Amino acid sequence: MVSRATASYAEVDRDSEDRNSDQKNAGDERPVPSGTELLALDPIFRERPHEILDDLRRREPVHQDRMFDRVVLTRAADVARVINDRTFSSDPRKSRKGSFTRKLFGVDAEDYRPTMLHMDDPDHKRLRGLVANAFNQRSIEALRPRVAAVTASVLKDLPRDRPFDLVALFTRPLPTVVIAEILGVDPARYQDFKAWSEGQVLMFNPKRSEEQEQKLEWAVTEMRAFFQGEVERRIQAQEHRDDLLGHLIAAEQDGEKLTEREMVSMCLLILAAGNTTTTDLIGNGVHALLNHPEQFDALRADPGLYPAAVEEILRYDSSVVQLSRQTTSEREIGGCPVASGQPLTPILMAANHDPELHSDPHVFDIRRMNQRHFSFGGGAHFCLGAPLARLETQVALSSLFERFPRLRLMPDILPVRKASPSLNGFETLWVDPT
Repeated sequence: MVSRATASYAEVDRDSEDRNSDQKNAGDERPVPSGTELLALDPIFRERPHEILDDLRRREPVHQDRMFDRVVLTRAADVARVINDRTFSSDPRKSRKGSFTRKLFGVDAEDYRPTMLHMDDPDHKRLRGLVANAFNQRSIEALRPRVAAVTASVLKDLPRDRPFDLVALFTRPLPTVVIAEILGVDPARYQDFKAWSEGQVLMFNPKRSEEQEQKLEWAVTEMRAFFQGEVERRIQAQEHRDDLLGHLIAAEQDGEKLTEREMVSMCLLILAAGNTTTTDLIGNGVHALLNHPEQFDALRADPGLYPAAVEEILRYDSSVVQLSRQTTSEREIGGCPVASGQPLTPILMAANHDPELHSDPHVFDIRRMNQRHFSFGGGAHFCLGAPLARLETQVALSSLFERFPRLRLMPDILPVRKASPSLNGFETLWVDPT
């Protein structure tokens, strides 16, 4: 699945140059942004996404992207309708034959098995119902002391007297160790876990080298084997532990339980979806606050603003760029007819900055009264890990700034944004604690 997606992106890159050239030579009118121009694979989009998304929203808010055979949505109203309406499918197998969505997710492979993210009811409802209690607000809030302890442990190893890359030393390892702790992984395996997580993150890089491909396959294979062994061991020993894996094993609803395969799949999903997005969210938050000193000063003066600050970070610089949906019948979206089986791309980042939703969408304001955003999706697929992501980010930011009250961005080492189609964050973010 992963290899096919990589090849498809390479083919699209080659096609995009020819198509963009044809568009520009076809007439005097400037073409609307489309294709790879709407992905962080493009360096202009990576650095200035809202210029491009604002332009698209103004000129063609329901945009037929022929390069990727998808309809791109940038208005908050259209995005809200699609992600909240269960009649739009999350299952890429329901997109029409030959669509790029099918190629991207490798759904035509014999061994394809969708994760909960890409399931529709009743399968999605059954799985989500079984695991929801482990992620409710009360369960996650009870983890605050453990998250704080892990954060303190990671922070103590950061240098106080010289600049460092915040991503490499803090925002990337922290969520990995938190998830390992919450799942109940033996601390003696944390280094293995970090190595596997580093490899697993490569799944979000569509232009992997052969060496990176091998590292990804190794990481997923090792992690799957670890969780399979752990699940089997606990079930055979009838070992009941108060951790997330223990909750997954014990989970039961209406007489149904998760199969061992589903437990392992859920653990891998938690790691893939939770680690990277939280890494990006924390990094985006540090970057936004240090780039807006008046907001940073307000937050330090009133720590009670941390929950509101995290919501504004989610709105202002979402770690998830877009989602994927499919129509299952002919529909009309934003006044435009859409065929059955059509892949849809609701761009959450664009919806969060829609002037119809916020009068000053490009202003970063942690005291914003209306902090509505779409960064956790919506409807039946609203992010199950949202409470944990919020908690981790609040604890991470407050602990980081308490330890390094004079933290600042390095002026002579520019931050590097990652080139990922669906995720938004930093590859490197150098800071100076002195």
